Amino acid sequence: MAAAVIKYDLNGCLESEVIAAFLDRRLGDADRAEVAGHLSTCESCYFVFSEAAQTKPTTKATTDGNANLFRDKRVMWSSLTGLAVAATVVLAVSGVLPLGRSSAPELTALVAAVGTDRTIEPRLTGGFAHGPLRGALRSGETSGMNLSPDLRIAAAEIEKTTIGQQTAAAQHARGIAALLVGDIDRAVTTLEEAAAQSPSDARTLNDLGVAYLVRGQRPAQSEDLSKALASVNRALSADRTLQEAWFNRAYALERLSMSKEARDAWQAYLTIDDRSGWADEARVHLRILPQ
Repeated sequence: MAAAVIKYDLNGCLESEVIAAFLDRRLGDADRAEVAGHLSTCESCYFVFSEAAQTKPTTKATTDGNANLFRDKRVMWSSLTGLAVAATVVLAVSGVLPLGRSSAPELTALVAAVGTDRTIEPRLTGGFAHGPLRGALRSGETSGMNLSPDLRIAAAEIEKTTIGQQTAAAQHARGIAALLVGDIDRAVTTLEEAAAQSPSDARTLNDLGVAYLVRGQRPAQSEDLSKALASVNRALSADRTLQEAWFNRAYALERLSMSKEARDAWQAYLTIDDRSGWADEARVHLRILPQ
């Protein structure tokens, strides 16, 4: 790769040719790291990069047509949606976005017990595997649920080991366990308490959003869908690299019948994960959403 000098304009933004070179992978490792670092903090350059990434020129004509886009760096974000999509593209292209998270120690046995036996559509943090959806939970009742003995034991073990503990971590673990055994109302309450104690913890905020999404399937509690979107947006504000929150954000927008926004969000998810079972599921959602 050719050596490059990273250039900035008078406003402290990257020059257009630098963004173009970053997009085309013509920068060396040190220069890519510098540009990625700048893009992670500069909203104006985020916007320019994300727009260029989505309309990458393939001919001289289109290159000329995009000249104004590269020159105009004063456009600022109008919503969290724009910021989120741009952040995703930047992190994915720069190769710093983790595509998976290992299980939290307190959830290891629960994750193993669940395996690929998936009963909820949205994604919990903690390393839960993708699997085909079987009979999604739609109420707070466990009756009629075919819970495996391993899952019951793992959930009970979390209750036993955290009994009397009111820390955010303990509440978080109990909330996830309650959700997976079908005690959805308790899961929501427990995760709300965890989020109140740790309001900037992205994983807790994401998993609270999951609980809202599951409970929001009840006709009488559809307002939980809006709560879910707010919670996963907060999770992304705290941690832009949280893959589960990107998935849940798209899912929440779809459930809220915000089709255009949902399509954009599913496409954004696919910029950070295009090979997993979760990615295949995202493509299914894109196919069924109205244009």
